[in-house]
Amino acid sequence: MPELPEVETIKRYLQRAIVGKTIIGVEILSKKQFPDNPKEVIGVKIISIARRGKNLIINLSNNKSLLIHLKLTGQLVVTQKNPDRATRVIVSFNQGKLFFNDLRKFGWMKIVKSSELELTKLGPEPFWPDFTNEYLKQVFSKTTKPIKLVLLDQEKIAGIGNIYANDALWEAEIYPERPAKNLRPMEIKKLREAIILVLKEGILYEGSSAADGAYIKPDTSPGSYQKHFRVYQKDGEKCQKCGTIIKRINLGGRGTFFCPSCQTPSLNTKYGNVAQSDNRRDAGKARN
Repeated sequence: MPELPEVETIKRYLQRAIVGKTIIGVEILSKKQFPDNPKEVIGVKIISIARRGKNLIINLSNNKSLLIHLKLTGQLVVTQKNPDRATRVIVSFNQGKLFFNDLRKFGWMKIVKSSELELTKLGPEPFWPDFTNEYLKQVFSKTTKPIKLVLLDQEKIAGIGNIYANDALWEAEIYPERPAKNLRPMEIKKLREAIILVLKEGILYEGSSAADGAYIKPDTSPGSYQKHFRVYQKDGEKCQKCGTIIKRINLGGRGTFFCPSCQTPSLNTKYGNVAQSDNRRDAGKARN
């Protein structure tokens, strides 16, 4: 599923490719993917592209917007010909076309009034000023759910998905099943910094085209963050920090990857990473 870095990459590409163009036609190959009347956007110019969480917003000159969610396998491709058997919607411009492909048909494009975009339920973006240690402390203190599941809750934090949650938790050395309520202030600080770090890298490398190959950029080329995964899809490989073999578990129906040493389950669950760090330090003193 495209996450914040993937959708941000698509947004930036479309800003260069289609802003200023006029929509001259909409061909709907799957009504489920475009449930509204296409006549509402015919003859209308695209004035800007925005992103909120995992949602893409194409703002139009008639005070309406195309709200797009790519869900699991959605793609937006800019080309002159039909690029894929999974194409569901074709938006034609005075110059060029935008193809919405979706193999599994979970994604959608909707026409909404720009003043009525219903995205208020989404939590703050990780790059916003109000995404603070204190905010996370308040969120985490209210739940005993595993920390990874809290990171995936879009009403708590907008934009994080499975890939970047796995890598951020590894970066912060926090076990994915750790109850969110048990995190200590220093761990929350480390996790916030880790989230921002991996998302920035995801944007730098223009998203992740993981093993399923579902995500591609609008020019059909892949992203490259998959070359920089910390633990995601690396089960059976050695941890970059300590050399321990990465393990995989299922959590909330999602593949979850972690290092049993850096993210020690028993210490993380009972005491937190502060205790883990203390134990490592004490062991080092004993050897010396």
